[in-house]
Amino acid sequence: MASKKYYTVEQLEKVKEMLEELPDLKKIKFTKDDVLENLKAQIIKLALNKGYVSQDIKSALESAGIKVTLKDIQKMIFDKKKKNN
Repeated sequence: MASKKYYTVEQLEKVKEMLEELPDLKKIKFTKDDVLENLKAQIIKLALNKGYVSQDIKSALESAGIKVTLKDIQKMIFDKKKKNN
């Protein structure tokens, strides 16, 4: 017969305390859209002021571990150009 495992009040309180102290992941994890929004100024500067094409920017981001699509970058640049006209 399988033995039942019981826990003490002390163990329960310790676990509650430990769980309460875990960091808020919302503050340290970002979605792709969050990352793109935070890098928007640099991406636009590379495209409009430094002569980089979307593929160059995509490659640079991927080398840093950020996976984005060409469409994401192109839309950002197009929206900025459209806004300036």
